[in-house]
Amino acid sequence: MGDSIPSMPRVEISNGGRAGSITYRERLHTASFDWELAGSGALAIVTGPRAAEWDRFHPWAAGRQAEVFEHVADEVVRQKASGHTYEIDLATGTITILERRSTRPPRRRDTKQVSPLDPDSAPRDGELEELIGLIVRDGVNGPAVDALGLIDHPLANAAVEDAARDHLSVDARLAAAEALQARGRLADLEPVLTRELRMLNRPEDGLARALRLAEAQPTPAVRQALLWASWNQTDCAPDCARLLLRLTGGTAAVDAFSPSLPKLGLHNSYFDRKAAFDALCQRVGMTLEPG
Repeated sequence: MGDSIPSMPRVEISNGGRAGSITYRERLHTASFDWELAGSGALAIVTGPRAAEWDRFHPWAAGRQAEVFEHVADEVVRQKASGHTYEIDLATGTITILERRSTRPPRRRDTKQVSPLDPDSAPRDGELEELIGLIVRDGVNGPAVDALGLIDHPLANAAVEDAARDHLSVDARLAAAEALQARGRLADLEPVLTRELRMLNRPEDGLARALRLAEAQPTPAVRQALLWASWNQTDCAPDCARLLLRLTGGTAAVDAFSPSLPKLGLHNSYFDRKAAFDALCQRVGMTLEPG
């Protein structure tokens, strides 16, 4: 009967490069956590429900927040950060995975050490290589390249260079361009940004990053690339058009054109898209240049 349902809790960790999610499973119940890489003495930060919310969100584990958090922390260390230590703050719902070199004292009685702290002032090459391997283990994407860009190590530098030539991911290429520019190895981001704007296809692959960079650098060439992205038959077209409208006419232009934005999307007829695009060109005072 109920014996077919495992009673031992399980912790599943998804990898996304610089951030991801964690699921604690206990019989038919789950609790969700998020994690992201950190700095300044911490390897990663795991966030979950705060103490004030725990019993309301998870009545099946009422009064057991500390037990669940400790199990999650133990599993994160066991699966992903062997030899590291952690701190738990139940009030804020955070688990801090500490760097081995960290000498911060525990903040609460919930803090648990799983190995002696290493007082060395800087991480060894082996530790950095282990971290780089962890970041790229599940493939290269934008968040992974962001993380690599923060590491000053030949392997990380080479991985960023490779990501700039990645054939699959717009987000990875844009993240690599940002990292290279921050290191002074890319003088001008505009040519990369205009090329990648025209290559946008799936919103989950680089759209948010491309729009952020375009808004920060709204040159004529970038605006023209946004117009091209608005014409391309993809799910990214409406969002690119929205930014172009805001750059040229402010929020009033976006509000006025808002009913027509969905017609630029992928699942519309050529004639509907063409009519909406012609109206967009008229609204922003631009024409599509060959290229």
